[in-house]
Amino acid sequence: MSRLKWNFKRYVDFLKSYGFEHGHTEGSHYYYNGRILGVDRVVQVIFSHKEKDCQSIRTIKMGMKHSGIPKAYYEEWDKNEKVHSEIIY
Repeated sequence: MSRLKWNFKRYVDFLKSYGFEHGHTEGSHYYYNGRILGVDRVVQVIFSHKEKDCQSIRTIKMGMKHSGIPKAYYEEWDKNEKVHSEIIY
């Protein structure tokens, strides 16, 4: 997988395109709730001086795991913002 250099806003835009909505905030940690493949999911996005310009690869990998969205879909959305709506239910 290539390194996704997403800032906070880009990552949030990705999550929103897959139906995630802001749930709550704890300090610099924003939590987004969604439903992928029939399972309720919670993904954390960090807004801090360290990660606002570019989310760390660890944050992105953790988000991939927690979102249930395949890695290939992250890369595909990064290239052309294609959303695989068949997994959103």
